[in-house]
Amino acid sequence: MVAITGKVPGWAARTLPAHWRWQPMKRVIAVDWSGAKTGAKSRIWLAEVRHGRLARLESGRDRDEVLAHLVADACRDPDVVVGLDFAFSFPRWFAEELGATSVEELWDLVGRQGEEWLRRCRDPFWGWRRGSRKPKHRELYRCTEKRAAQQTGATPKSVFQIGGAGQVGTGSIRGMPCLAVLRESGFSIWPFHQVRAPLAIEIYPRLLTGRVTKSDFDARVSYLGERFSEIDYRLASAAASSEDAFDAVVSAMVMSRHVEEISALTRSREPLGLIEGAIWWPRRSHELGTSSPAGLASQPNCPFCNVPTKSVVAESRHALAIRDRHPVADGHTLVVPKAHAKTLFAHTAAIQADVWRLVAEVRDALQSELNPDGLNVGLNDGRAAGQTVEHAHVHVIPRFDGDVTDPKGGIRWVRPDRAAYWDP
Repeated sequence: MVAITGKVPGWAARTLPAHWRWQPMKRVIAVDWSGAKTGAKSRIWLAEVRHGRLARLESGRDRDEVLAHLVADACRDPDVVVGLDFAFSFPRWFAEELGATSVEELWDLVGRQGEEWLRRCRDPFWGWRRGSRKPKHRELYRCTEKRAAQQTGATPKSVFQIGGAGQVGTGSIRGMPCLAVLRESGFSIWPFHQVRAPLAIEIYPRLLTGRVTKSDFDARVSYLGERFSEIDYRLASAAASSEDAFDAVVSAMVMSRHVEEISALTRSREPLGLIEGAIWWPRRSHELGTSSPAGLASQPNCPFCNVPTKSVVAESRHALAIRDRHPVADGHTLVVPKAHAKTLFAHTAAIQADVWRLVAEVRDALQSELNPDGLNVGLNDGRAAGQTVEHAHVHVIPRFDGDVTDPKGGIRWVRPDRAAYWDP
C-alpha cells in the first residue's frame, strides 16, 4: 500500500511544475479521513469549494485512491489547498526516541513500522488491545493538540490512541506516509515547508464546526441551513447524510471563507513546529460575544488589535502570542488578549485564566526551544507602571546566566532605590 510503504507509485511520477509558487488559493478541498482497515471507502469523504461555492462532495475511494486523486487533481490545477483530517506528526520526544531528526524521516519510519505499532499496541500506544491503558508517565499530546483542546473546550486527542471512542491514531499512522507521497509529488506540507500551492494542511473538524451535535441528523440539517444556506439543496442533503460527509463539507466551507488567511501561512520558525506540526484553524473564527465583556471592541489604531496572522506564534481561544518587536532577550514574547482593554483585569475571569494558560504554554515552548536559565513573566498595568501600549499584554522574557551583572531581585528593580533590601 502507498500509505504504508511511502514509495511513489507510477501515477505520482508526474510531479508538479517547479515554477508554481504561492498565490491566493481559488480551490479548497477537505478530506474527512479514515484509518479503518476495511470499509474506508464509505467513510472517507472529499468536499471541494471553488470560488466560495461547494462544487462537489464525494465518497467511494479508499486511502490509496484518495491519494492518487489528490496528486492527479493538483497536476491538472495546482491552485489548491487540501485539508486532511489526521495528525501530521507525533510529539517531539517520540520522534527523538525513533531517531528522526526531521518530519520526513519520521514519516518514513511510520511507513515502515506503523502497521507493527498498530498490531502490537504497546506503550505509548493504547486503545484496542485488552489490557492496554492510557500511559500516565508519557506526554501524549503535541502542543498544537493542547491548543486545539482549549479552542473547543473538549478533551485533547492523542495520536497514540489507536482504539476506542474518539481515537485518531490509526488514521494518522496510516495517513502520515501519504504526506511523504504528496511532498514528493510537489505539495508543500504546512508548517514544515515553504508555503506555496499546492498546499496540504492539518485540520480538526471540531475546531471548524464549533458546537453542534453531529450525531443528530436534524442538528446537521439545521446547522447547514443556518451557516451555509448558499449550498445547493442536493449537495446540502448529501452533506447532512452522515457525520463524515458533514465534517468534510463544513471544513471545506470554513477553509474557503478564510482562504486569504491560509495564503498568508508561513513555514514554522520554531524547532518544535518543524517536527510536531500544527493544526490549522481560523484565527478570527470565535463567536461574537464569547471573547470579551461588553464594550471591549477592537480599536483600529491599536497594534495588538490588528496582529498579522504571520506574526502569531501561539494561540488560545481568547489570546495570541507574538514576539516582541523590540526584544530585551532572545525569545521575548508577548501574550495578548484578543479583545481590547487597557488592563487585563477588565476581562472576565475566564479570559484571564485563558491568558495565563497561554503564558504557561509559551513558557514551556521557550524552555524547550532556548533552554534559558530563568524567565521573567509579568505585565505593566497602567502608565505609572510603565505601560506604553494601552492594550493589556503579558511579557515572557527568557533569562540567561550572565545577561546582567547581578540578577538578584529580578522585577524589584522597577524601583532601584528600594530593590536591594538585602543591603544594610
